[in-house]
Amino acid sequence: MCKLNISVSISTMYSNIVVKLIPTSLIIAIILILIFPLIISSEIGVSNTNRESDKINRETILKDIKPVDNDSNFVGTLYPILKTVEVKCSIPRLSATFGNAFSFSMKKGNGVVWQHANIDWWLFWEMINYIGVDFNEYQMILNGIQPPPTPNEIQDIKKQTWNQVKESIDNGIPAIAWQPMTTEQRENGVNAFGWGLLVGYNDLDKTYIVRHQTHRIEYHVPYNGFGYSDPVQWYCVMVPSKLKTVDATNIDITILKHAVDFADGKRFNLDKAPYKVDTIGFDAYKQWINLIESGNVDIGFTEHSAWMLWEMRQNAQEYLLEITNQFNHESRQSITEAATYYKKEINEIVKLVNLCKEHDQFTNTIRQEAISILNAALDYDKKAIGKIKEFLESINLDSN
Repeated sequence: MCKLNISVSISTMYSNIVVKLIPTSLIIAIILILIFPLIISSEIGVSNTNRESDKINRETILKDIKPVDNDSNFVGTLYPILKTVEVKCSIPRLSATFGNAFSFSMKKGNGVVWQHANIDWWLFWEMINYIGVDFNEYQMILNGIQPPPTPNEIQDIKKQTWNQVKESIDNGIPAIAWQPMTTEQRENGVNAFGWGLLVGYNDLDKTYIVRHQTHRIEYHVPYNGFGYSDPVQWYCVMVPSKLKTVDATNIDITILKHAVDFADGKRFNLDKAPYKVDTIGFDAYKQWINLIESGNVDIGFTEHSAWMLWEMRQNAQEYLLEITNQFNHESRQSITEAATYYKKEINEIVKLVNLCKEHDQFTNTIRQEAISILNAALDYDKKAIGKIKEFLESINLDSN
């Protein structure tokens, strides 16, 4: 169980005042992030990570540290960092903390819905307070609402980042970076979109060594050459600094309140989300059912969505089972029953995955079978959330 708090102090090198903005698009979502770095003293000790140094080529690299497979790019990239600093957080707990485990979204059309986009790009900034480690955050936007930093300021920030990341890697701890690739690398097939791990550096050519969740080949990127590969040209590097303990019980209560908000469609304002979706929570299930019924989505879309939902709810179930022993018997019963309902929902989702795999397209019969399965899955999801609500109500009664 991870027990950490984040309390970061902001200090700017320049006179500009940075204001947090509520996102209304991907661009504004990224502008939500502060333009200038957050400076925090490093208090994390040397990791036991296996580190290799090549003195001739002046290259240092952390062996065997790489992102893990996960539908959430951020969770999969963050997890190995937490392991190196010995923060004990399971994948299900991380997924529950950020909300991935309890989320589900849908939109019109037949294209893939990026289920984790609004969390991995946006909501994680709020919930990162609960994962167990402070970060030095070096960030700037070149194409946003606020005036961009000057060329000298840009170089100063990237030099600071370079020195901080090198120190962290020398201590056996990697850093996390947003789209660590140059525009040329992107055009040449380096698909390092989203978050990547900085696991090494070369002091001769001033490059980071990167491992990425989807671009499986390790590669180098110039320390001052990335931050230009998305529409707003966002540069963001996060380096672990401090460990802090917090009240894990209160964190779990917050996570479960957010689970209810996701289900009820209240976790975030759809109009302000960086990645546009039409529905979230229970309403997303209903929209999915309507799309299948109307013939507006194909069987491939349905299979992909079912795979995504499978991982989400499996993480929800496993997280609930992890936390049951933290609460008294009466409260624990509601959590255990919620986990049981998620397991039943998973069984329905697996049926849907298998149904789609066995057929190339929907027929009337297959369509009705898919709808029946989804209705059952939705019913179990509602029952699981109902039990979580019961738990939260019992906690409120106990506190009174």
